[in-house]
Parts: sequence; C-alpha cells; structure tokens
Amino acid sequence: MRPRLSYGLGVESETRHELAATVAARRELGPAHDEELIAGFLDRIEKEIDKRVDKRLAQRGPRRSAVGPEQLGIAVPLIIVAGIFGGAWGIAAVAAALVIIFVTATVSHR
Repeated sequence: MRPRLSYGLGVESETRHELAATVAARRELGPAHDEELIAGFLDRIEKEIDKRVDKRLAQRGPRRSAVGPEQLGIAVPLIIVAGIFGGAWGIAAVAAALVIIFVTATVSHR
C-alpha cells in the first residue's frame, strides 16, 4: 500500500476532485493523452488562481493615490505667497517644485 501524501494542505476539495479525475482519466486513456489532460488540468488551476487573486484584490479595496485633495491643499497658500512676493516667476517656481514633489510621491507610492 502506498503512503498517503499530504499535498492537499490548503487545497480545496474541488481541486482535489479535479486532480483525481484527471489521474483517473489518464489511467483509462493511457499516456497518449497526457498532454491534453495536463493542459486541461493546468487551465482549471490557472482559472482558480486568477479567481483567488481577484478575490484578494477586491478585499483590499481601491488603491489610494499618493496625491489626493488633502495633499493638494498646500498648493493654494504656497502659490498665493509666491505670487505676492515673487510675482509670475515665484508662481512658476512653486508650481515646478510642487510638480516635482507630487510626481516623486506618486512614483514612489507604487
């Protein structure tokens, strides 16, 4: 008698049943159909993995952007002060600095 393998830890019973059915079909059909049986089983496993990944991603909720309205709120007073003291050049300098900061924050947030 062969020892029972414990490969099924964390594997759902449906997946075990599909594997058992694939192995049984292989026994009936012989090695000539191995490629088709394996490809079919792997397709079903791939769909199951995709389903689980989608479920986990849905549980996490939507991804927040690094730059939201609360971060952009600082731009208004900075641009006002830059306009008062530096004119158009001050506004341009502050706008360029804010663009650099927010682009860097967005890229590093990914």
